[in-house]
Amino acid sequence: MVIKDKVFMSGQIIGLALGLTPTLNPWLEQTDLGAAGLAVREWLLARHHHAVQDVFGYHALQLGASSLNTLTNSRIAHRWIAADTRLETRADLFANASALPFFEATLDLVTLPLTLDAHSDPDAVLDEVARVLVPEGRAIFTGFDIASVWGVAHKLGSKRLPEGTRIYGLSNLKASLAELGLIVERIEHRHKMVDGLYLLIAKKRVMGIKPIRRKAWRLPSWSELPLNPFPNPKGARGFKTGKQKNNP
Repeated sequence: MVIKDKVFMSGQIIGLALGLTPTLNPWLEQTDLGAAGLAVREWLLARHHHAVQDVFGYHALQLGASSLNTLTNSRIAHRWIAADTRLETRADLFANASALPFFEATLDLVTLPLTLDAHSDPDAVLDEVARVLVPEGRAIFTGFDIASVWGVAHKLGSKRLPEGTRIYGLSNLKASLAELGLIVERIEHRHKMVDGLYLLIAKKRVMGIKPIRRKAWRLPSWSELPLNPFPNPKGARGFKTGKQKNNP
């Protein structure tokens, strides 16, 4: 990991060779009127600015798409944007999203703007996100769904999406999150059947002991009462048996 002007460690430890496609940021920075990247960028920023406001904690991390700052409106004090190349000057630290240099259960919020679609190993990225999130921590995913016009066109060779995009898909994401113990809280779509762009918020589930359910209290029925509700066993200590004699 390399944190600019702070800590320097060997990048080979976390495998910087693998990572995000370098065409993602240029595509998001398109300025031509009607450009697909421009429209996607505006929607992503608007939805992230709204979503991160309700997440609290101490540490937040954005993985990929460093041309977007999805944590601008976050109330979390310590925020970083991670990139996988040292040529990206807008990042706060350099690391591969599939081998994050954080201890287990240390991050309260992780945002992944188009990261799964742009990474060479999205399943490893999901494993790392589940590992570094604290219990009740949130992860915000955005990406494209294959069940859309843009998704099908991309599979057929369209150049609308960034070069090197590997659409992970919403159904695959939900299945993977369930296996990792992350609960889907909310899903939003831009144009579900057209571009397939989605935003999904997931929460890390806390595994605990299942409480024993107590039965509701009720009065016993007559059949459940003993034949003698107030037994006085013969010879029991503290009780006198037989007839009482009258002393003259």
